[in-house]
Amino acid sequence: MQRLDTLKRLMTLYGVVEEQHSMELQRTVNAVREVGQAIEVQHDLFRSAKSNGRAALHAGDRMEWAMAEAQRETTVRRRRRLDELRLEREQISSVAKEQYVASQLKCEQMKSVVDHIEKQRDMEFKRKTQAVSDDRFLARRRWTDARGKLRVAEVKKT
Repeated sequence: MQRLDTLKRLMTLYGVVEEQHSMELQRTVNAVREVGQAIEVQHDLFRSAKSNGRAALHAGDRMEWAMAEAQRETTVRRRRRLDELRLEREQISSVAKEQYVASQLKCEQMKSVVDHIEKQRDMEFKRKTQAVSDDRFLARRRWTDARGKLRVAEVKKT
């Protein structure tokens, strides 16, 4: 019984660890998603700068074209950095996923062990209860048989 209580506490602990790993996985997935959104913003800015640069060339505005080129180059540099950051975060997210899956497996294994021990305990309890019931039945039967033999012996004496 004490072993079962210890295992139940351990199972609860594994459940808490699994929940923490789940939250960490969600956090890393959100971080990857945020970087992906930032990359999309940079991509949109790049297209806008490219369009503005073309419009400036057609209009003959050299200053506007230079500003558009500078913005385009800036967005390219930012996007490269964001791509690197996304790769880093994807790796971290992958590790977090592996940890979550491992903790989920350990939690399930612990639950299986506890369930198995509880079933064994229940079966042992039922077996003992049945044995007590059988013993009572047999004792009562012996007593009834013995009493019947005494009555027969008394009847024979008289």
